[in-house]
Amino acid sequence: MPTQPSEAEVIRIALHHLGRVEDYNPYQNFPSVRNRFEFGKLIASDPAFESFGLDDDRYVVARIGGNLITSLHRKIGDMYEEIFRYLLCCRFDLTLASIRFAVNVQIGGRVQERSTDGYIPITHTAGLTLPSLRTGWESTSGLAFELRSCYQIGDSKRIQADWDMALALRDTHRLTPVMLVLCNTSLRSPIDRLKHSWNLYEGVESFRFIRDLTGFDLRNFLERHRTVLTSEIARSLTKL
Repeated sequence: MPTQPSEAEVIRIALHHLGRVEDYNPYQNFPSVRNRFEFGKLIASDPAFESFGLDDDRYVVARIGGNLITSLHRKIGDMYEEIFRYLLCCRFDLTLASIRFAVNVQIGGRVQERSTDGYIPITHTAGLTLPSLRTGWESTSGLAFELRSCYQIGDSKRIQADWDMALALRDTHRLTPVMLVLCNTSLRSPIDRLKHSWNLYEGVESFRFIRDLTGFDLRNFLERHRTVLTSEIARSLTKL
């Protein structure tokens, strides 16, 4: 039977992933550097850069911060994926193993196995109402999901792989492919293209879909816990 998601578990998942950013060392490639001030001194003594004033704090933060922000975005993405899987397991009385669905997709000339971020067999969807999803999904074999905090991949091979994954799910396995992109600031080109292969949602629409699907208002939950989440992010940013 479905179980009510535990808010304590959701916040534990969130803080687990956000906390891992604190383990990231943005200066790991510079053994003698521990902070941005020491990195500025290193740049000021570098013969290639010493004449350009690149020890400027704005340059240092931009260069070092880029790696840290990339790590942060990845962990936010991991956080959302795990929360989503947890909510699916609770709502549809499934295990983590059973919501994994693998398909073979060609990436860069090689066939690779890719797993969905969630899968619900049609036998578990009795009584489920998804008003924003195009009609006909009820006659398929189930729902298959990809979830992204934001779509910032500009690589054509990866975009093609996502396109092909949707086609494999739909045409080979008779599943309804759904991509949930939680941000509003994705690259437009891949999003506009993938809308033709996925049932793709963005921003608020994605959060609404998750609410309709699982009964859990994730956006409201995050807003209510804004203070603790913001504090965790602030600790990570002190590494700059």
